[in-house]
Amino acid sequence: MKSIFKSVITPFVLIGMALLSLPSFGQKPDVLMRLYFAEVRQGKFPAIPKQLSLSENSKSILDNVGEYLTDSVATVRSKAYTIVYLAGSNARQSHIREVAVQELIVGVNDANGGNGGTALDYLSSFQKEDFNTTSKDTLRSLFRRKAVHLEKIIKLIGFLELVDLKEEVRAYAVPGNGQSIRWASLVSLARLGDASAIEEVDRRARKLPVNDDVVYSIFPDLVYTHNKQIIAYMVEVLQRDDAICMSADAERQAQIPCGYRIMEQLAPVIKGYPLQLDASDDIKTDDYVAALKTVREWFTKHPNYEILKDKY
Repeated sequence: MKSIFKSVITPFVLIGMALLSLPSFGQKPDVLMRLYFAEVRQGKFPAIPKQLSLSENSKSILDNVGEYLTDSVATVRSKAYTIVYLAGSNARQSHIREVAVQELIVGVNDANGGNGGTALDYLSSFQKEDFNTTSKDTLRSLFRRKAVHLEKIIKLIGFLELVDLKEEVRAYAVPGNGQSIRWASLVSLARLGDASAIEEVDRRARKLPVNDDVVYSIFPDLVYTHNKQIIAYMVEVLQRDDAICMSADAERQAQIPCGYRIMEQLAPVIKGYPLQLDASDDIKTDDYVAALKTVREWFTKHPNYEILKDKY
C-alpha cells in the first residue's frame, strides 16, 4: 500500500517542484526580481526572466529595482544595472527611458569600478533624446570630478553635444595625458564638430596600416565621430580589394578584404543604407560577396550620403 501511495504521489510532487522552479510563471515583476536576486546572492548565474525586459513592465521594474541598485553585493548591483538597461531600452514612453538613463548615470559612481564601466556602456546604447537636463548636468559633474572611466564619459559628452565642455575636453587631448584619454578627447571633439580635431583624427587614421587590429579597435571610434570627412576614409577602405584582413571563422581562416567588417560598422549610421543588421550586429545576408558589392555600388551612386546622429 505504501509503495502504491508513493507511486501515485510522486508525479504530483515532481510537477509541483517543476512549477516552483519556474518563478516567472504568472509572477509580477517585483516578485520575479526578488526571486532572481535571491539566486544571484547565492553565487548563481540565472538567466534574467524574460518578463523583466518586456516593455509593458518597464515602469514597474524601474519602480522596484532601487533596492538592488544600492545592495552591498557588487554582483547584485551589476545585474540590477543590466535590468535597468533592459527595462529602459525596451520602454515605449520617453519619460521611462529618461528614468533608466538617470539610474545608470548614478551607477557610474558605483564603488566597484567594473560596475561603473558597465553602467557607462549601457548609457551609450540609449538615444540622445533619452538624456534630460538632470542627466546631462550629472554627466558634467562626473566629468569635472574626473570620475573613473573618464574616457567613456568624454565620449558621452561628444555624443550628447555638450559644447559648453568643449574647451575642458580639449585640455585632455594634449600631451601629458594618457593615450586612451587623449584619443577619446580627440574623437569627442570631432563629434562636436571641432575642425582641428577632425583633421587630426583623419590624419592619424590614414597613417595607420589597415589590418584587423585597426579595423576592430580604431574604426569603431571613426564611426563614433559621425563626421563625413572621417567616415569618407572608411568608405575608401571599404572599396579596396586588398585581402589584408582575416575571416571570422577560426577553423577556416582566410585573408579577405577589410570591407566585409566595415560594411557592418557603417550600417547603423548611414541613412538609407542598403543593408540591415540582425540582433547580433551581423549583416542580414546569405551572400557576403554580393552584400559587399551592393554596398560599394550604393556609395558610388550616393556620394552625398547622410550620416545619422541620434545614436552613440
